[in-house]
Amino acid sequence: MKKLDGQDTFDLAGAPEELRAIMAAGRRIHAATDAVDTIVCDRLGLHRSDLRCLHILKDGSMTPRDVGQQTGLTSGSVTALLDRLEGAGFIERRRSVTDRRSVEIALSPEQEARMSALYEEIIGALTSRFLGRTEAEIDVAAQALGDFAAALEDGADRMKRHCSAAN
Repeated sequence: MKKLDGQDTFDLAGAPEELRAIMAAGRRIHAATDAVDTIVCDRLGLHRSDLRCLHILKDGSMTPRDVGQQTGLTSGSVTALLDRLEGAGFIERRRSVTDRRSVEIALSPEQEARMSALYEEIIGALTSRFLGRTEAEIDVAAQALGDFAAALEDGADRMKRHCSAAN
């Protein structure tokens, strides 16, 4: 498989050992996150796109258009998603305080608390895993994870541009 940079391989056989270790850890993080999300979805009776939307809304309210841009869903799919989440009591539609013609979507405080309770196990596991580490070690880990996330975001942007140019 050709990569965007023109290399002929998809694997990292020629990459330094450290990079292969980072990629392997990233795959483990993805698989573990997927497993946690599956459990949360099952427990709350949600679809994966529903949970993704709720995670986005944890940062604050936004318009349906913002939800569509962040999720990549069409406006019709966003409407169905928001109707489903509102019907189940997970979100609230509110008139914007800055523009009364606009609607903002907010996570229901009760459901946010319910979701947070489910993630307490993960917070406990993270705490026990990093307990006893120095502040410097935690800073290095946080920086590495931030760099990994930024690399994925950069790669996604390049893929998006590449795919758009091919169409």
